[in-house]
Amino acid sequence: MYWHLNEAAMTFLDELAKGSTLEDHVRAVAHETGADEARVRADHLQLLTEFRKAKLVTDASA
Repeated sequence: MYWHLNEAAMTFLDELAKGSTLEDHVRAVAHETGADEARVRADHLQLLTEFRKAKLVTDASA
């Protein structure tokens, strides 16, 4: 099965695979983009939910 992910989603998935936590990634994205951390967290939590549904990650990798 193949999945099409945009660049931001692929970066997030790669960071999770490397062992970064959600919070590590949220802080990095907020810092790099100047976006509000709460907004970045909410967006990434939603994306993480979709990754789990698609079985691209498990709780151990989140």
